[in-house]
Amino acid sequence: MLEINSGDIVKSTKGRDINQIYIVKYVENGYAYLIDGRGKTVQKPKKKKFKHIRPTGQCSLSLKEKLQSGAKVLDAEIRKTINNLSII
Repeated sequence: MLEINSGDIVKSTKGRDINQIYIVKYVENGYAYLIDGRGKTVQKPKKKKFKHIRPTGQCSLSLKEKLQSGAKVLDAEIRKTINNLSII
């Protein structure tokens, strides 16, 4: 199993949000807290088990640094990053 960290880009594999792309805000107690800048904002991330998400192997280095350092991240930055991805 691949390790999932803050700033990683993941895809949902189960639930009503299947195939939705998210960015991991933080990881805690076997759960990833996911944001997409639209329905799941920086203030209200989605809690999802590791077994229900799949890493895409991509990440935004600038967002990763901001999330890991605790700097302020805007929902617009999250949306822009997700929109610029080339994930199939």
